[in-house]
Amino acid sequence: MTEKLTTAQRTALKWFREHGGDGVFDRNGVLLAAGESGPHMRGTWNALARCGHVEFYGGKKGRSRMRLSTAPQRED
Repeated sequence: MTEKLTTAQRTALKWFREHGGDGVFDRNGVLLAAGESGPHMRGTWNALARCGHVEFYGGKKGRSRMRLSTAPQRED
């Protein structure tokens, strides 16, 4: 999918890269990466997943994990 990223999505992606590119969602849907809570809402991460920038994996009962996608993506 080739959607343009919003400013919030670009900022979230930058934050995630700077925090190791792998994290877990807590029971409230907040992403935890490199020992810090992410400042972005779950909807932003879902949009980035739809665009192929990140991918969800593993986890149980809503506590899924997320990592940067291995497929290179453009940030138009």
